[in-house]
Formats: sequence, C-alpha cells, structure tokens
Amino acid sequence: MKTKAPPLRPALFAMLIGAACPLAAQEPEIVLVCGGIGIEESLPMRQAQKAHSLTILFSTADGGYVADVRTSVDTPLSGAVVEQESCGPVAQIDVARAGSYRIRAQLNDVTLEETLELAPQGGERLVLRWPE
Repeated sequence: MKTKAPPLRPALFAMLIGAACPLAAQEPEIVLVCGGIGIEESLPMRQAQKAHSLTILFSTADGGYVADVRTSVDTPLSGAVVEQESCGPVAQIDVARAGSYRIRAQLNDVTLEETLELAPQGGERLVLRWPE
C-alpha cells in the first residue's frame, strides 16, 4: 500500500524558494533610518547607538540640531547606495559587512562628506556641523 506524501508546508516552501533565489533571502547591504525630532524620538535613537554601525547627529556650528538634510551612504566597492531626501537631526546606519562607506549630507547647498570604516553593530558616532 502506497502512502500519500504530506502536503508541502508553507515554511518548507519558503525555504526552498529562498534557496532557489538567494537574492530574495538577502538583507540590504546598507540601511539608513532618519528621525530624532523631539526628545521622545532622539533619546532612544542615541541610546541605541551601540546596536548600529553608525549614528550621525546633524547640527549647526553652535550646537543646534538640524533636519531636512539630504543624506546618502554608499560603498565604492559594491556600488550599493541608499539615500534619504530629508534626514535628521539623527540618522542611524546599519551595514551588512565591514568596509569603507562614504556619507554625504547636504543642507542649504553645503555638502559635507566623510569616508569611514564601518562594521555591523560597530557603535560609531559622527557629528556633522554646518556653518551658521
């Protein structure tokens, strides 16, 4: 007597699809999250700094926070790029692998650029300051 095979379970099906399509299972190489408006939003972001590759604070030269910063992060080796039209006063970046990453931030036609070595959960911090 032949036994009938059980139906393919959804979890097994998802694993098979992920194995057949490795790109579907990959996480993004760079993730950029912007926020931090108000103490209720900025304090938790700053407290979570160690869990992220990089936390950026956008400010003026005299220490005031700024928002609406056009921000991009890229890695020249792989060509991965992530952009936000309006970021700040806090940005958090997570990277999938250690390497060199370029951060560009533009506010009022003034662009600041930094190239940093980042690692997953590296806990780095950067303050970008624009002139008054």
